[in-house]
Amino acid sequence: MSYLVLARKYRPQSFADVVGQDIIVQTLSKALNSGRIAHAFLFTGSRGVGKTTIARLLAKALACSQGISDSPCGKCSHCEEITNGTSIDVIEIDGASNTSVDDVRSLRESIRYQPSSCRFKIFIIDEVHMLSNSAFNALLKTLEEPPPHVKFIFATTESHKIPITILSRCQRYDFKRLDVETITKCLTQTLAKENITIDHEGLVLIAKSAEGGMRDALSLTDQVLSFSTESVTSEDVTKILGLMDRQNILHAVDALISGDVKTAISFIDKAINNGYDLNQFLNNVATELRHLTVASTLGSIGGFADLSSSEIAAIDMKAKNQPAPDLQRLFAMALDGIDQIAKTKKPHLMLELVFLRMALRPPMAEASTIAHAIAKLEHLSGLAKNLVNTPRSMPITVQPKSISTSTTIKSPVVLTQRDFENSWPQFVASIVNHMATVGHHLEHGLLIKSDKLNNKYVLTVSFNKELHFMCVDETKNDRDLQALIKNFYRADVVLNPVIASKHYETNLKSEIATLTISETNLLAEKKAQENLEQQAKEDPMVKRALAIFGGEIRAVKKIKNETSQNFN
Repeated sequence: MSYLVLARKYRPQSFADVVGQDIIVQTLSKALNSGRIAHAFLFTGSRGVGKTTIARLLAKALACSQGISDSPCGKCSHCEEITNGTSIDVIEIDGASNTSVDDVRSLRESIRYQPSSCRFKIFIIDEVHMLSNSAFNALLKTLEEPPPHVKFIFATTESHKIPITILSRCQRYDFKRLDVETITKCLTQTLAKENITIDHEGLVLIAKSAEGGMRDALSLTDQVLSFSTESVTSEDVTKILGLMDRQNILHAVDALISGDVKTAISFIDKAINNGYDLNQFLNNVATELRHLTVASTLGSIGGFADLSSSEIAAIDMKAKNQPAPDLQRLFAMALDGIDQIAKTKKPHLMLELVFLRMALRPPMAEASTIAHAIAKLEHLSGLAKNLVNTPRSMPITVQPKSISTSTTIKSPVVLTQRDFENSWPQFVASIVNHMATVGHHLEHGLLIKSDKLNNKYVLTVSFNKELHFMCVDETKNDRDLQALIKNFYRADVVLNPVIASKHYETNLKSEIATLTISETNLLAEKKAQENLEQQAKEDPMVKRALAIFGGEIRAVKKIKNETSQNFN
């Protein structure tokens, strides 16, 4: 005779058998007894919390030969067929393998026909979020106005992937995760029926590993019982499921808090030797630090974690002896470590580095030291603003006597190529101030030569991109622009925009203008950024601040024209 796993053997056969979903059971029971039954239901929640089970129970309640009620007989042909999965009027569909619009069209065709023997034709679609958008669209009209003999029950673990148009046509029921106490109690009752004993600590380990799912808890219990069908201890559960004993986690946390590097590192070796997942190991450490942080801040972890009363008391007692800021710092360092381990190819070495940083963290500094560090950071912030916001024009290394250092040329003179090159950044800046659009396009141009024709100076400006060329070319004869140019140079000067080509590159005579103003600005910003980051890395007070908070400089970013430092 084939073995039937516990999750199937002890699947609830009535609403009274369902555990952990009291509100949903009560709501459905009242709806069934009052006759206010919707045509479409959506059951959403994490895996193994009872969605499919209650969907089948609801189907039984609607199909039972004894009539619609919250207590189907379970003995009539309809109830037995639904239990065995052989009812031709209760159709269970796997949404993950029936995702196309053609599948939904086939479903719509079958909806047209009356049920064979049951009161309703009931469609249970599991993992409904896997349907394609076109499949959902094909289902909309039918779902909104189905025939009176049809009921829909949808189940999903990812309700956010379901279109709102579908959600609005269903009664939604959110299934919650089961707490450790509920799972432990249910496992105890199940094992009593099997005449098998697992000690309470072992059941708690199984319940925690199930992460709120009753089905997962029963599957893990099956795994444990495959090792021993007699009395099972928590040590057996730990070995069979590949878990790290919580006492080891607690000892590792104690070592990190006290700064005992040797002991902390030894637990990493122990985890590796026993085949434990290092990321999960650090996750467990972070969880314990989280509990201590909350308890230290709020006075107790009670009500903020799914723990037994003895565990809550132990955490509260330990948290009283530790300063909350230090626990917060350790918690943050552990979370950063989780992210770093997930990205590295050598988790063993990374975890050792994380533990070293945590155990060797400097003691919490006095308020005056922290204030000094913050003041230094603010000083760097102001310095960064000055570096980035300095005038971004090209440096004028030559100032001919005929050119004034002001933004306009004050007297008519004979202007040379070098004169125009030297004054080009100030000229473009003056255009930006009065005609911003044209000025910003000019920033992308390179002054390559000047000619004098019929008492007029012609400035040939080369553009790499056609967009900038077209804008300047279209506005070069604009009256306002001409007035601005004449006011600046005190001479008749016109612009001659061109698209960059080999012809103009070979005629480039400038010894100064090798980059456009836009390119120069980008280089200036890059240089300012590099200078700022270098100063931040080398400044002793910044280093001290990072040590105090257990962080590192990841980036120095300019946000909304202001520079701010991100220290993590």
